[in-house]
Amino acid sequence: MTEPRIELLPLHTGLNRDHATLLTVLARIHAPQLPRAAQVRPPLNLALVIDRSGSMSGQPLQMARAAARAAVQQLSPRDRLSIVTFDDTVQLVVPSQHVTDPEALQQAIDRIECGGSTALYAGWLEGATQVATHLQPGALNRVILLTDGQANVGPQRSHDIAPQVEGLAQRGVSTSAIGLGAHYDEDLLLAVANAGDGNFEHVERPEALPAFFEQELLGLSRTVGRVVSLGLEPNPEHDVRVTEVLNDLKRAATGRLQLPNLLDGQTTDVVLRLKVPAQPGRSGTLGVLRVRLAWSDAQGRHTRRAQLNLPLLDSDAYGQLPEDAEVQAAVTVLETARLKREGVDALDRGDRVYAARAFSAAVDLVSAAPASAATRPELAELQALQGDLAAGRDAELRKRAVSQSYDRSRSKPRR
Repeated sequence: MTEPRIELLPLHTGLNRDHATLLTVLARIHAPQLPRAAQVRPPLNLALVIDRSGSMSGQPLQMARAAARAAVQQLSPRDRLSIVTFDDTVQLVVPSQHVTDPEALQQAIDRIECGGSTALYAGWLEGATQVATHLQPGALNRVILLTDGQANVGPQRSHDIAPQVEGLAQRGVSTSAIGLGAHYDEDLLLAVANAGDGNFEHVERPEALPAFFEQELLGLSRTVGRVVSLGLEPNPEHDVRVTEVLNDLKRAATGRLQLPNLLDGQTTDVVLRLKVPAQPGRSGTLGVLRVRLAWSDAQGRHTRRAQLNLPLLDSDAYGQLPEDAEVQAAVTVLETARLKREGVDALDRGDRVYAARAFSAAVDLVSAAPASAATRPELAELQALQGDLAAGRDAELRKRAVSQSYDRSRSKPRR
């Protein structure tokens, strides 16, 4: 299989040798584009874990059932599927089995009914157990968790649940979390997705659920690299330092950044800033940064490195350098995501004035940036968030802002 390609793009293509340089670099990871003839996906080993608590009554549960039925239709006899539901208790609706009788699976889905409270952790654990019991080397093993409410039975806090999710992820069982509506705990689901090496999705309307399930399964079928990390290695000989990573990404115990799975043909952007000390009297080029990409696939664990070297220029020549438009667009998107998070944090503190300022600053940032395919949609999103704030729709605003910031940090395509 063709390996991922690493592109290191500086905002300015040189360094000021007379003064310290604050250098912005876009590390762009290009997942390999597989030939269509070679695109035979690995088998899937899935657990659908569906909230059936009382709040899911009516349309939400109807659409959850429709989403599960749509998922069954996309699977083949090579794939395994289990279906778990939870309210205050857990029910194993379909034990893990190969998808050889789709009609029987769909009949089991149609019999799911609503119940009481929300034992989210216990439901996730049963689904994870089903997947782990039938762990397949070379398969994509994942739990897809759907809920519309707050965990209120059993473990309920992210610091209790996320370590368990991470432990299963290290064994090869990943977890994606889908939050429906305005009443689920986005911080908990975000922590579960990050710990589980999966995805977090915010779905506002029940009728959109089948499409989100379809996208999740499509992403799984296009996965060419899992457990992806990026190590940053600034030049220690010349005291180059990474001062900031604009993406909101989890760091592994090794200090490496945890990246989303590599999907066939997609790119992942990471923007960082480095401080490069002045290099008086030097000429030529300076090795500024090396990066180390690591990922897993059916053949094992792999690594790839890339290095950025830049010419040393005097102050006049450095001052004439243009800014790279692609890097600037990536910076704008991630700075906007950061301001959205700051607005949410202010709202959590009850400081609506600062929240309004953060969203206004984000609007100003996007308005001042050159229009591009990356920045153009941000303005509409920000204006919608400002409307939510003015109308007092705090729960909706928080979920939208958290979801948008998460998506931008992971370079997820817009829907």
